Amino acid sequence: MSTDIIVRFTDSYVQKLGDIKKVVGLMSPKSLIQIIDTLDLDANPRNSRLGSVTDAIQASIRADELSPAQKLFPFKSKGILLASSSYEPLERGRYRLSFTPHDEVEGILDGGHNTLAIGSYILSEAELALGNRPPKKSEVSIWDSFKQTWTIRRADIEEYLSLLREDKTALKEQGISTLNFSIPVELLVPTDPSDALCVENFRTSLLEICDARNNNAQLTQGTKGNQEGLFDSFKALFVEKYPEFAGNISWKTNDGKPIESRKLVALSWIPLSLISSTVTSGDIEAPQPPLVYSGKEKCQEKFLQLMRDDRVTRASGSARRELKNPQVLSALKVATDLPGLYDEIYSRFPKYYNKTGSYGKIGAVKSLKNSRDEYRTPFFKNEAGNPVPEGFIYPLVCGLRALMEADDQGKVYWKTDPHKFLDSPAFENVVAQYSGVIQQSDYDPQKVGKGAMSYTAVENSMKLAVLMG
Repeated sequence: MSTDIIVRFTDSYVQKLGDIKKVVGLMSPKSLIQIIDTLDLDANPRNSRLGSVTDAIQASIRADELSPAQKLFPFKSKGILLASSSYEPLERGRYRLSFTPHDEVEGILDGGHNTLAIGSYILSEAELALGNRPPKKSEVSIWDSFKQTWTIRRADIEEYLSLLREDKTALKEQGISTLNFSIPVELLVPTDPSDALCVENFRTSLLEICDARNNNAQLTQGTKGNQEGLFDSFKALFVEKYPEFAGNISWKTNDGKPIESRKLVALSWIPLSLISSTVTSGDIEAPQPPLVYSGKEKCQEKFLQLMRDDRVTRASGSARRELKNPQVLSALKVATDLPGLYDEIYSRFPKYYNKTGSYGKIGAVKSLKNSRDEYRTPFFKNEAGNPVPEGFIYPLVCGLRALMEADDQGKVYWKTDPHKFLDSPAFENVVAQYSGVIQQSDYDPQKVGKGAMSYTAVENSMKLAVLMG
């Protein structure tokens, strides 16, 4: 269900080129209030965060309305870039815009920091006008927190707007903003919204425009891939399997979530390595196992290359791509098990290692100890008895590949139940043999995690364990 808002431009002009029309002008903060009410930063490659950039924006708009700083704000700032494929021109520089919730193509394409800075400023001024406590910085520091606080306190903003209408002079005398500044805004719309082909071409162009507009901030490959929809299937599988965990995965810059998506993407190459060359006729080779530990950015780059391949995904009409390859989908389903299995190995490893050596005496382990002696597993944050260096864990996790298989259709599945395997004496024996690799690597997690021998030794041990039944 779409939501309509009406925005008003002043000093505006229109440019048309092909299927895209651009309206350039100035907007009142009161129009921005409607935009914040309606939109999130779904179409923006990153979530905005308060910092030096937003401080500078607020310093400009906080200045006296007659000061040079406030007058120059529209010229110093890039402002906000909006896009809507459904719109209607109205009188007096007004436009009715229609937005669909959670549209990751239309909405605020650029200017998230401006939106956050101005929105949090309006909210603070509203509370000052009403004699209330302004929001704490933690309540507005990143977009998601700000939007939640904005929604909770929305009635206060409405009351503030009412006071502005009744007696603007009294508020000004108290040093409270009268919102008498202008915001530079660009609005992109299709040249002919009634022409389906024109609208499709318009929406297809938006991702490229968004990417180019945000290049000055050096978007990560992962953030760009997220905007293209290349992680959507992987995300959906996590939501289906572990909804709470899925809500903690960071897929875009500055979203404040604790689990790095690139770690999960790197782990996905464990099952994907069974099929990648088959799916792409050898054009895309899986990264070597040590890179799952030490080259997560490289693994992500390879993943995006795989997902952009026309044999794996197809364009969905808006420059976003949808997964169509059943073999890749099966591998990603298996990959959703790996964070939990990683945590299981993390919890068991110290106890199993102690059967052949003294885990607590390893220098790298001592350096991870804390005064509370409290530890959690990396992904699901379950209680753990000891900290474990990542370099010791990754070869064991990658070794789980020995428990997977691709069937005649090329779909990946677990041929051996991994949870039962980790509970078995067979896995204890694998750890016992692996402890020799750690010893030969001078108990250095970096040498272990980056050494090809570590991965080969573990996978061979697991293969043998599976054969022995």
